[in-house]
Amino acid sequence: MVSYITVGDVLEHLFRYKALEPEFVKLLRPMDRNLVEEIFVEGLKRGCISVSNSRINLVNPVELLLLIEEKMTVDVMRFASYIEWKEFEDYIAARLKSAGLDYVSGYTHKRISQFQIDVLALDMVKKMGYIIECKHWRRRIGKSSVSKIVREHMARIDKLVKYCEWVTSEVPAIRKTKLFIPIVITLYTSSTWVFEGVPIVSVRFLNDFLSNIDVYIDSLEIKRIDNRCYIK
Repeated sequence: MVSYITVGDVLEHLFRYKALEPEFVKLLRPMDRNLVEEIFVEGLKRGCISVSNSRINLVNPVELLLLIEEKMTVDVMRFASYIEWKEFEDYIAARLKSAGLDYVSGYTHKRISQFQIDVLALDMVKKMGYIIECKHWRRRIGKSSVSKIVREHMARIDKLVKYCEWVTSEVPAIRKTKLFIPIVITLYTSSTWVFEGVPIVSVRFLNDFLSNIDVYIDSLEIKRIDNRCYIK
């Protein structure tokens, strides 16, 4: 009897070791092999995998994970555990850049008060600043954990607003930002939702969220924080 491996086994191997030998694909059932080959063909087009010497290499794990979700029902956490936090943050930065936003990653303030912002993205057309907390959850978390994350994120934002004169000396563009919007971006959540006025947004919904921010602000009652250092 022929012993087959599963699609999940093949994909997990790729995420774990960042590379995959073609022999693994041959161990799949014919129908599963077709699915994996379809994912890899699309992955090559999107630039999330590459091929060298017949070996499949993982280039962009977040993009590949989103692609897999489109093609099959999958336990996201099984693969997400192999994605590094820096890979996740870099992917978010790339998405913000493609959306035409200016951004600062890993802003750390050490003058009057110490605090750090994962990503500060500025929409100079809408005069809106997105203060982003990147949360690469490797497991599903409960309401109490979300509450703690949101409270800590808002505490950092309060400091940024309070000491904005100092922040603008390092990021002058903030003076052209009228409002700040707090956001927590996750690797996975089933939909965009709000906790205490702070949107929890899956990275796969990020483009939609930014494109329709005015609608989301009104419909979800998202917090809007005045920037007291704003100059018209």
